[in-house]
Amino acid sequence: MIKILINKKHEELRAVIEQIDNNFLNNGEWIKDARNQIKRIEYDGVDYCIKKFYKATAFNHLMYSYIRKSKAQRSYEIAQQLLVKNINTPEPIAFMEIYNRWHFLKHSYYICRFEHVDYTLSEVLNSEVDDKALIVRGFVNFMINGLHPQGIWHKDFNGSNVLIKQLGERHFQYSLVDLNRIKFSKVIQYHRGLHNLQQISSNPIYLAELAKYYANFKNTNEEETIYELLFVKYIGRLRRRYTKRFLHALKTIL
Repeated sequence: MIKILINKKHEELRAVIEQIDNNFLNNGEWIKDARNQIKRIEYDGVDYCIKKFYKATAFNHLMYSYIRKSKAQRSYEIAQQLLVKNINTPEPIAFMEIYNRWHFLKHSYYICRFEHVDYTLSEVLNSEVDDKALIVRGFVNFMINGLHPQGIWHKDFNGSNVLIKQLGERHFQYSLVDLNRIKFSKVIQYHRGLHNLQQISSNPIYLAELAKYYANFKNTNEEETIYELLFVKYIGRLRRRYTKRFLHALKTIL
């Protein structure tokens, strides 16, 4: 069984989308080949991005089949919500879900326009690009004045999920990708918003720079803001380390 939902503005792509599951491995250019796979394909002079989500565990297999929306469907719907809120993300085209004969989800696809950009935020932080300080400061402004007032919380907010395009001299546009873990809630307040920065980088120097700009925009003490973010990052790292050890020990016992 196959379930497909296509953006009404792109019905002309239906024949192509219906063949994605058959042609995915053989067509297009690889962007990422891991547990979840991403490819860029070209059709009629336009580039599109296709992300293939695989089931992770038997539990998630059941959840995504009968209880929760698939990651592909969530990505599609969240992209539409972001655009309504004037937050840039590649235009959503469609999502597709592939089920086996017992109606268990095997895998799913999210299709969107391919965004031609100049950098990811990770690339900016890890290299010496022109206007680096301006770009990083602009990202913090985008987060503080664009995302958090609208209750937009990216639970996988790493630097690779922020795309940056230069629109003109000293003018940059920020877009979000990898959307399925974005949540919408009430306005995100100061401390929670600051803690959202901890996933952007594992480098304390870059985190300190982000915290400094955060403090500037919020008119708070720079040193206290930097210390708070670094402390939260350190505690989070310890928690993840001991959680992994506990789960490993539990698996050994079981």
